[in-house]
Amino acid sequence: MRHTRHALLVLVVLATGLAAPTGSLAADPPTPATSRDDILVRYRANTSSAERNAVARDLNLSVVRSSRTGRTAVLRGKGVSAATVRRELAGDPRVSAVGQNYRRELAADPTDEQYFPSEWGLNNSGQTISGIEPQTGVPDVDIDGLEALRVQQGKSSIVVAVIDDGVDFSHPDLAGRKWTNPGETPGDGIDNDNNGYIDDINGWDFCHDDNTVHDAGHDGHGTHVAGTIAASLNGTGVVGVAPGVSIMALKFIDDVQSCGDDAMAIDAIDYAAANGADVINASWGGTGENPALDQTIVDSGLLFIAAAGNSGIDLDAPGADFFPAESPAPNVLTVGAIDQTGQIADFSNFGATRVDLMAPGTNILSTYPAQSGCPSPCYAWSDGTSMSAPHVTGIAALALSKASGPMTAAALRSLVLAAAVPLQAASCFSVTGRLANAYRAVTSTGPTAIPPCIYRFDVGSVVGSGISSTLSWQPATGTSAGSSYVVLRRRESGPWSTAATTTGRSLRQTLTFGTAYRFATRTRTSGGSLGPVAYGQYVETALYQEGTSLAKYSGTWSTTSSSTASGGKLRTTTQANAYVEFKRAALATAIVGRRGPTSGKAKVYVDGVLVSTIDLYHATSQSRVVLFSRSWSTVATHTIRVVVLGTAGRPRVDIDGFAIAR
Repeated sequence: MRHTRHALLVLVVLATGLAAPTGSLAADPPTPATSRDDILVRYRANTSSAERNAVARDLNLSVVRSSRTGRTAVLRGKGVSAATVRRELAGDPRVSAVGQNYRRELAADPTDEQYFPSEWGLNNSGQTISGIEPQTGVPDVDIDGLEALRVQQGKSSIVVAVIDDGVDFSHPDLAGRKWTNPGETPGDGIDNDNNGYIDDINGWDFCHDDNTVHDAGHDGHGTHVAGTIAASLNGTGVVGVAPGVSIMALKFIDDVQSCGDDAMAIDAIDYAAANGADVINASWGGTGENPALDQTIVDSGLLFIAAAGNSGIDLDAPGADFFPAESPAPNVLTVGAIDQTGQIADFSNFGATRVDLMAPGTNILSTYPAQSGCPSPCYAWSDGTSMSAPHVTGIAALALSKASGPMTAAALRSLVLAAAVPLQAASCFSVTGRLANAYRAVTSTGPTAIPPCIYRFDVGSVVGSGISSTLSWQPATGTSAGSSYVVLRRRESGPWSTAATTTGRSLRQTLTFGTAYRFATRTRTSGGSLGPVAYGQYVETALYQEGTSLAKYSGTWSTTSSSTASGGKLRTTTQANAYVEFKRAALATAIVGRRGPTSGKAKVYVDGVLVSTIDLYHATSQSRVVLFSRSWSTVATHTIRVVVLGTAGRPRVDIDGFAIAR
């Protein structure tokens, strides 16, 4: 397989008016601020409370604040200059030290970065981004990157392998982020660490088989990815999700046909694992699963974060093909893209079982190699799941930096998924139904539920004014023994009520036809604490009679009256190979009919694929029965075909109607 990153990148360099920053790269240090009259006193360890009180009394000082231990106090003079009071306190035997009570700030504030207001993925205030396509965001649809950076900025000892098309470390926002091979002596032409690569100082180019990890005029994709992960917090340009970690550049893709194949990708993965990388970012892919590539990913033992791809397809669908996003390797975490409003990006691949979670992926501003029209330091906008994956990679790097010790790929993967927050638009488009979150990854989090998104009609149930349905949901993150789910229900615009409390992950409900319902879940711990509510989408069921124009019959069918049928009529046949086909956009579809002693078998095809052979025999006649049901995680048009087999001695098949949920 030859991999490409081109389909994962749409590039627009900064226009005039957003020119590359000039001047010093370092942010000016914050100016200390202090109250003119405040004095900070540190008493000696052996002083008593009475002695400390006497200090303030003797010098006619008021106590503004005192520490719990009493050893530190903020004092304020009354009509005497602070400088005079400090001189007198400095000579007091009861005082260990005295100084001004300065106000401190972060050494570097992310919001001081020149283009931070454009980094909506880190901090979405609802700002309008020009980018590739102008869009106004929805506040707080982001990864809480600003909040996370105030807790953890990442350690240089954490190494992220960017397996891509190269990284331009001459960019000022990346120069300080390059990984340096500790076992190699630069420029001596010797493989000092005996790893098979000579002078591999910052990584390796597996495309050209040399140690040049950036080729002029190339490598825009990998440089952009690296900036999203780790652009330095230096007061200029942009800032990455984890601006303190190190980037190992492993190039295997280039604009030549001889590059980008699986053998090179495998070599890059092996290098990352053997040379100290902690996590891998893979913003690339292609068609065709390769067991050798899958096994290499497993062998690496590293969390492997993959872009879901940009074809706008359901990776769960038959024939869908994009690897390594679809790799069965347990250490792969696949990321789809959302836009600034929290909707799935129209280009993003998705999948209720194949895409793990979502992250920002439109109008992403990051580092880019200098080029005509964008002198150094250059920054560029880009769209794609290639931009989503590094957001999650940065989160994983922050989590590793915060961890008290080493973490396995499985543990790190679980932590990143558990830290993600529910996102309505993703509830049926990904495994978790969540948006990646950096702040929760570096702070403690409680259990959080995922809303219901599967509505399955119950086969064998009898249809009346409504239909029996089972709704289900993915497991909550962060749950422990004894946890349960509280399921809430809302009918039309009425009040919410508790439908059930259950330790399972499904609930049977009868949904009245033509009525809109909304369900939500929340967790309850063994101690009784409730987690946040995760709201599902509205769902409405409908029943179409056997004569609907949406149903197409082939072969010999007759219409018979039946007082027990839902609409007073049945469509009946005994002819082998006669069929009925029903086509409708839905979350779920059911075939409703009659079972009895003369009823036979039929094959059921969904979207042209044989999925079941159903037997309609029953010792007594049963009307309005759900004979077959199929459900999906999203509303889409599907075709159900029921083909009569003409069973010997009981060839009859009766169709009553067709139920859908939408």
